[in-house]
Amino acid sequence: MSSIVGIDSITQQKATETLTGSSIMGKDDFLKMLTIQLQHQDPLNPMSNDQFATQLAQFTQIETLNNINSSIQTQILMNQSMNNSFMVNMIGKEVMSYGNTTMLSEGNSTMDFQIFGDAANVTIRIYDETGNEIATLKPGAMRSGDRKVSWDGIKQDGSVALDGVYTFKVEAIDKEGGNVFVETMNNGLVTGITYDGGIPYLLVNGNYVNLGDIVSINSQKE
Repeated sequence: MSSIVGIDSITQQKATETLTGSSIMGKDDFLKMLTIQLQHQDPLNPMSNDQFATQLAQFTQIETLNNINSSIQTQILMNQSMNNSFMVNMIGKEVMSYGNTTMLSEGNSTMDFQIFGDAANVTIRIYDETGNEIATLKPGAMRSGDRKVSWDGIKQDGSVALDGVYTFKVEAIDKEGGNVFVETMNNGLVTGITYDGGIPYLLVNGNYVNLGDIVSINSQKE
C-alpha cells in the first residue's frame, strides 16, 4: 500500500488489518473456488442455472463489500493525515484544555477554571512536581463562570519558585458552607505532538492533551 503524508506505517497497517483482515475471502479467492467447483462438477449432474446465478450474485456482493472497505480505509487514512497536519500547525501556540497544570515563566503564571455556582470563598492550592503544597492563594468570593487567577511564583516561605510546570487545586465553598463544583483547566504552550496506542496527542506542559479536550487556542505571546 502506498504511503500517505502524515500517516506512519503502523497506522496504515492497523487500518488495513481492521477493514480487510486476511481471514476475509476476497474476490480472487471466490473466483478460484468457483472455477475449481465448475471443473470438478459431475457432468451428469451439472450446476443449475439458478445455482450459477446465485454464485455470481454472491461474487458481486463480495466485490461490492471490498470496494466499500477500500473506500472506508482510504477515508480513515485521509482524515488521520488532516488531523496530523492540523496538530503540527498548533505547535508554538498556547492552548487551554481540561486539566490542572500551569506553567510558571519569569514570575508569571495563570490558573484558569470554571465555577459552577456562586462561591463565598475560593482557595487555590499550588503543588510542585513531588506533590508538596508550596503556595496557597485565597482570592475570596467569586461568582459562577470562567475565572482566572495569577500567581507570581512566590512560595509560602517567601522564596521564589523556579520556572516550570506546577499543578493546582481549586476549592470553592458557597455561603451555606457547601462545596461548589469547579472544573480546572490546563494552560500552556504546545511543544510537539506524540502518539500513544496509535492516537495522536499534543504535548503541553509535559502532558498529553487530546484534541477533544481543548477549550481554546491562542497564538504565542510575544
